[in-house]
Amino acid sequence: MSKQNTNPGETKKEQRSGNLTGFRKVVDAIAKDLWILVLDVVAVNLSYYLILLIRYYVAGTFNQAAKGHLSAFLQFAPIYTVLCVIVFILCRLYNGMWRYAGINDMNRILLASAVTAGIQVGGTLIMGHPMPVGYYIGGAFIQFVLIVMIRFAYRVFLAEKRKIESRKLPAVNVMIVGAGDVARKAMRQLEDSVYRPACVIDSRGVSDGKAMDGVPVLGGTGRLEEAVGRYAVSAVIIADPALSREDRDGIKQLCEKMKLDLQDHTGILANLSGRLPLTGLLEMVKGPVSIRIDGQTTRYDSGMDALVSFNDRYTVTGICAEGGFVRIDLKESRSEAYAGYDAWLQKHKEETGEDVSYF
Repeated sequence: MSKQNTNPGETKKEQRSGNLTGFRKVVDAIAKDLWILVLDVVAVNLSYYLILLIRYYVAGTFNQAAKGHLSAFLQFAPIYTVLCVIVFILCRLYNGMWRYAGINDMNRILLASAVTAGIQVGGTLIMGHPMPVGYYIGGAFIQFVLIVMIRFAYRVFLAEKRKIESRKLPAVNVMIVGAGDVARKAMRQLEDSVYRPACVIDSRGVSDGKAMDGVPVLGGTGRLEEAVGRYAVSAVIIADPALSREDRDGIKQLCEKMKLDLQDHTGILANLSGRLPLTGLLEMVKGPVSIRIDGQTTRYDSGMDALVSFNDRYTVTGICAEGGFVRIDLKESRSEAYAGYDAWLQKHKEETGEDVSYF
């Protein structure tokens, strides 16, 4: 049996080595985002200085009442700056991929801003010079806005740059059929391509005359042919999981008649949430299918026939083979949806021993 190394000297060396490695990672992260750190230093001090400037700067100078506030601000500024940088590091506001900045980054900025606002209040009170309430509230708000702008400006710049570059390319105008979440996903998929959303068709007609991410919305599938001519459409993307079989067939016939490219993205994009969408599952089932909800079963000749009657407001709670049919059990809720079809298959096989991956 091998002996474990219990040499205290080597253990301390390993600990020091680990500490140095962690320290180097922090230094490297800051070095990569050094320009952001410099802007942060400016932002956290400029925020509170602007409040003093707005409130007390009159006729080219600070009035007498502001002299004490300004002196306290300047004394606390170096300490506040260091503490802000430490808080930002702990909240992981450096070394981020800011071209993909999103809601999680916004939440971390919000947390860091709340902590630093508390530091500003506590620090000035400890130094014996409490500031007006407006100073704390206004300064914290301006600081939050500036920190957000510093990090999200890069993403906005890249997005605008892509839009300008895409305008120089020959664009293919696309009609999106659907005005919901799947349609929005389809529009995002087209952002970096030559395909440009020219109009959106809301099959339910409730959003007629509105705009979806700047793209005009027309109500009702009856306006498909009108929209093709008005917006010089060359391709159609179906992105409405609840679209009826009759409307789908009508769109296909129109595309064949007018020689338009047609793509149906409902099954693919509906699964980007990581859950098992009913519409995507029904599109995969080629043979007879039975749908059971609360003990009541309805049979259909194929998954596409069932698709007309059901949409993704249902959760798939079970799949099995039953008398030559694929039986799908549903619950009218999204809260228990499984994370993807493969994950569900594994769970079902472990619980029942039955492999239903044949379709």
